[in-house]
Amino acid sequence: MDKLPDDSAKTGAASAALSYGGIIFVIIIWGFYPLLTAGLLEHYSGGVFTLLGAAVSAVALTLLCIPKLRLLDKSYFRVAVPTGLSVAVASLLQKIGLQYTTPTYYAFLENLSCVAVPLLLYLFIKRKPGFLTLSAAAICFCACFILSGAGAGGFSFGKGEILCALAGITYGFNIAATGAFAKKLNALLYVMIQMWVNTAASAVTVAALDRITVGGAPVEKAVFSTDWRHLAAAAALVLGISTFGWLIRTESQKRVNASVVAVMMPFSSLVTGVASVVAGSDVFSPRLAVGGALIILSSVLSGIGDSADAARAERKKEEKK
Repeated sequence: MDKLPDDSAKTGAASAALSYGGIIFVIIIWGFYPLLTAGLLEHYSGGVFTLLGAAVSAVALTLLCIPKLRLLDKSYFRVAVPTGLSVAVASLLQKIGLQYTTPTYYAFLENLSCVAVPLLLYLFIKRKPGFLTLSAAAICFCACFILSGAGAGGFSFGKGEILCALAGITYGFNIAATGAFAKKLNALLYVMIQMWVNTAASAVTVAALDRITVGGAPVEKAVFSTDWRHLAAAAALVLGISTFGWLIRTESQKRVNASVVAVMMPFSSLVTGVASVVAGSDVFSPRLAVGGALIILSSVLSGIGDSADAARAERKKEEKK
C-alpha cells in the first residue's frame, strides 16, 4: 500500500509527458498546414475549403463516435456549440486571409491567440491578468506593427493580415473556452459537435458570400474543384493534419493548462516560417525575423504571466478559506 502514491505519481507524470508530447506533435504537423493549404486554395475558395474540411471531419468523427453517442448530454452542447462557431469563424477568416498574405505572416499573426487566451480566461473564470500578461499583449501588438512594415517607409498590413490576426483572436476563444469548460468531456464527442457546427456555419457563410456583391462582384465567389486528385488531397490534409491535430490537442488540454497550450502552439509558426523560406514561398528579411521573434517572446511571457496569475488566484482562494 505504501507504493501506491508513488505509482500514482508516476502514472500522472507519464500522462502529463504524453500530453505535452501530443501538443509538440500537433505543433509540428500544423506548422506545415498553411503551406499545404495555400496550394489547395488555387482550386477551392477559402469558404468552400473550410466547408469541405469541416464536413469531412464531422462525418469521420461521427463514425468513430457511434459507440459513444449515448454519452451525449447538454453539457457537451453548451460548450461545443459556441466553440464550434468560433472554429468556423476563425477557419473562414484564415482561409480567406491566406489568399492575400503569405503562409509565414499568417502563421505569426495567428499567434494573437496567446494574448486573447489570458484575457478571455479572466472573463470566464475571473482570473485577472498581471503585469507580464499585459506586457506580452503590448509586445505582440508591437510585433504586428513591425511585421506590417510600418516604420520602414510603408504600411502593408492589408486585408490578408487583418483577417489572419482576427482568426488568431477567434482561435484564442476556442482554446480558452475548451480549457475552462471541456476538461471533463470526451474529446471525440466534443470535437465532433464542433465540426458539425462548423459545417453548418460554413455552409451558410459560403452561400452568403457568394450571393452578396460588392461593386458587382461576389464578396467571395464559391469555387469548387471536382477533380478526384484535389478532393483526395483535401480529404487527406483535413483528416491527417487538421482533424487528428484537433483531437490530440483537445485530449492533451485535459492535463495541460489552456494558457500553456496557447504559449506552445505559436511555435508552429517557426516550423511554417522555416518551411516557407526553404520552399521559396517567403523571403527571409530582418523585419520578418524581428517581428516573428517578438511574437514568440510575447507568447512565452504570456504563459509565464498566466502561470503567475493562476498561482495568485489560488492563493487568494486559500486566504478566503
